[in-house]
Amino acid sequence: MLSTDLSNVDSAEVVFDAIKNIKIDVLVNCAGFGIYGSFAENNWQQESSMLNLHIITITHLTKLVLQGMIERDRGKILNVSSLAAFQPGPMMALYYASKSYLLSFSEAIANELKDTGVSVTVLCPGPTKTCFQEVVSNTSSDNKISFNMACPKAVAAYGYKAMLKGKVVAIPGVFNKFLANLPRLLTRKRTTSIVRKIQEKNRTEPSNTCVFEKDVVLIKKNV
Repeated sequence: MLSTDLSNVDSAEVVFDAIKNIKIDVLVNCAGFGIYGSFAENNWQQESSMLNLHIITITHLTKLVLQGMIERDRGKILNVSSLAAFQPGPMMALYYASKSYLLSFSEAIANELKDTGVSVTVLCPGPTKTCFQEVVSNTSSDNKISFNMACPKAVAAYGYKAMLKGKVVAIPGVFNKFLANLPRLLTRKRTTSIVRKIQEKNRTEPSNTCVFEKDVVLIKKNV
């Protein structure tokens, strides 16, 4: 059992050094947390930790594990992004931007890995009933999101099945699929304004970091 803080810049190397002699067939990057508040006012240490976790660690660990998968002509990678990846998110600017990076990164390398036996899937769920939703604000009572709230087990099962099928972008829920395409129907300026109003309605005061899943799953068993 390995315990390490994945928001540290060198954490991918720490994890990989511990498992480099194991043949990894499946990598699930499901770590993340969110910070609510104005970019100009938020704490930079918290923000940089989030960026390290969402971008640096996931990208580096994917690269390290990918080498062996390509050599063996098999492997599956599941990156957990968010519905937030499809539009800008005022009051959670870096969270939305980092999830957008993860979506773009996953789609790009999925294309590069065609015909290699290795697939990449990016899961983009909407609001899901986890501790993320409860403590992204200072108190859970500040968060009034209840509509379209998904079951975490159902979201995990959806992502797992999509990964097995080799699907590139997996968005659970018909309504979430509609929301993902909303910026194409409206202007990006309009959708950004809508997100701002939703954020201000659901959280009435700034928050501290919400850490809900600082982990990574590496599966040895063939799938």
